[in-house]
Amino acid sequence: MTGYGRKEARTADSVFTIEIRSVNNRYIDVQARTPRDLAVLEPRLKKAVQERFSRGRFDLSISRNGNGEKPGALALDYELAEKLTGHLKGLKERLSLSGEVDLALLLGVFPDLITREETREDVESLWQVLSRGLADAMADLQAMRATEGAALARDISERLAVIERLTAAVRSLAPATVDHARKRIADAVNRLVGAQPDPARLAQEIAFLAERTDVTEELTRLDSHIRQFRSMVEDASREAVGRKLDFLLQEMGREANTIASKAMDAEISMNAVTIKAELEKIREQVQNIE
Repeated sequence: MTGYGRKEARTADSVFTIEIRSVNNRYIDVQARTPRDLAVLEPRLKKAVQERFSRGRFDLSISRNGNGEKPGALALDYELAEKLTGHLKGLKERLSLSGEVDLALLLGVFPDLITREETREDVESLWQVLSRGLADAMADLQAMRATEGAALARDISERLAVIERLTAAVRSLAPATVDHARKRIADAVNRLVGAQPDPARLAQEIAFLAERTDVTEELTRLDSHIRQFRSMVEDASREAVGRKLDFLLQEMGREANTIASKAMDAEISMNAVTIKAELEKIREQVQNIE
């Protein structure tokens, strides 16, 4: 589902702006953009989002205003610098190259010779500040998603009501359809084997074939799935139910397909097709539900 949250987090010398956006996604995907000195915290930031949500694509961005990055202790790798300088001078002589091997060249080619060290305490202090700000931003985003979720729940509930009406219509038509199928089968058998078939064998075959057109069990299971589905959608708890709803939709679709394949009545077939169409529309909505 879609949502947006924005909060500010402050330290003694900086103000961090934390923004998080979400769009629909069947799985969870978190992308983070932070200032370079906060890159070490990106795995923790992503994990915090993944622990809060289970579906959606999330774009998290953090920007800094204020004095900027706090300078840490600088470290120069002297040993590596000496080796690189020697190699560059040797290469210059071997290839008869012009120019000087100076500090600008060395740092331009190997910028990692000088690094800045940050203490563990600085990182932990920043994490405490940013994690609180991120939690507040995610709370705002969650509120927007909840509003959208309520709208989705209303739409799904209306479609479930349509399916329930269609299922009730199939149930009312089914007995007459089975009786009609039994009569048609008996008439066909009489025409094929003559006027004096074995009554017991004929009754057995008719009962078997008529049973294959009976959709009572499928309707019972479909009703059960609908009740479970509606209960999950209407439940006010914060438990993630998206994947459970996916499973129930698959089972409901299976029952609808069986009803359609068994149907020997045009109206039942049409109702089964409409049920499948409504299920597909619900499936599109469920992909957005966490």
